[in-house]
Amino acid sequence: MERIYAFTDESGAFGWDLDNLNVSTHFIISSIIVKESDLQSLRDDVELLRQKHFQTGEIKSTHIGKNDNRRQRVLADFLSLPFSVFSVVFDKKQIMHMPGLHYKPSFYKFLNNIVHKELRRAFKILTIVADEIGGSEYMKSFSNYVSERQDIPSLLGEAEFFFENSHNDVLIQLADLVCGTLARIYDDHLKSDNSYKFKKLLDRKIIRVEIYPKTYESYTVDGSALSENYDKDIAELCLKQAIEFIKKHENDEEPERNAQVIILNYLLFRFMNNDLRKYIPTRELMNQLTSTDLADISVQSFRTRIIGNLRDNGVIISSSPKGYKIPSKQAELYDFINHGTSIIIPMLERLKKCRDLVKLNSLNQLDLFDHTEYSTLKKYFDE
Repeated sequence: MERIYAFTDESGAFGWDLDNLNVSTHFIISSIIVKESDLQSLRDDVELLRQKHFQTGEIKSTHIGKNDNRRQRVLADFLSLPFSVFSVVFDKKQIMHMPGLHYKPSFYKFLNNIVHKELRRAFKILTIVADEIGGSEYMKSFSNYVSERQDIPSLLGEAEFFFENSHNDVLIQLADLVCGTLARIYDDHLKSDNSYKFKKLLDRKIIRVEIYPKTYESYTVDGSALSENYDKDIAELCLKQAIEFIKKHENDEEPERNAQVIILNYLLFRFMNNDLRKYIPTRELMNQLTSTDLADISVQSFRTRIIGNLRDNGVIISSSPKGYKIPSKQAELYDFINHGTSIIIPMLERLKKCRDLVKLNSLNQLDLFDHTEYSTLKKYFDE
């Protein structure tokens, strides 16, 4: 399994005077995710773009500031390169009522626990590269946190953590650009009128943006990213079933169950943030498992062990030849039915033809469905 590198930076800071325009309303940690085989070529290409857009300076979101047109041009160039984005966004407004987090060590520990868990869930073999210890109080705390919790398997090289000065690594600088752009999308004091444009640009690079506290419960389909012709009752039912599964199994470490949670989180992320994308191709979903124990799962196994098992557990997932999605309207439920019947009906017809031929040739002495295990099929055909 190929090693994955996560070049990590943060935006925001500790502080609870959220009415103060100088205090961030959100704390954002973003990682630029790169395959080891792409590492050197990506670094070379990013360096060329750094020279183009920042001349002798570092790639920094603050160097662009509120110049949204420039930000879009810069992002468009960088987003053509081979990397992905994994981010965790903490909404401080939603957790400020928790008095224990008003102390900096407790706040950092809360963040560290979640970021570490999400990264380890998503990536099996991971090296995290972050800014120099002296440059970030939060990253120093994260380093200490990870060091104290390195698993025994990490002795075999499954996980590493080290710091590197952003001045010397353009990929950490790229993480700064992405983090700062996400702040322009989420932070109340920095949010841009063009945030939707930034979202659209970043969309094709984002593996997942985890919002904390989890927004599933507070999410409403009214005024959401759903297309205008959604069916409220269907959308809410499908959302509810998916959330219940995640709540029940989010701490399950069994590889197959963990993979189901990852896939469902991705489907929900798309449902809640970009329904207009419609169906998500099977291969795109399978790519979410690239760095897990199920990295080499076949398409057929993915359909049965992941999607099929989710459906067996009451999660409603629509499918079509174009892929899968959490449905939000009747038409998408009928897509699932039509897609299923196009497979099931011909198969049933073949079974019926086989049974009838055997019965005919045996003068009705042999019915293949007389065995107990086929009683359901026998009942279906007879009735």
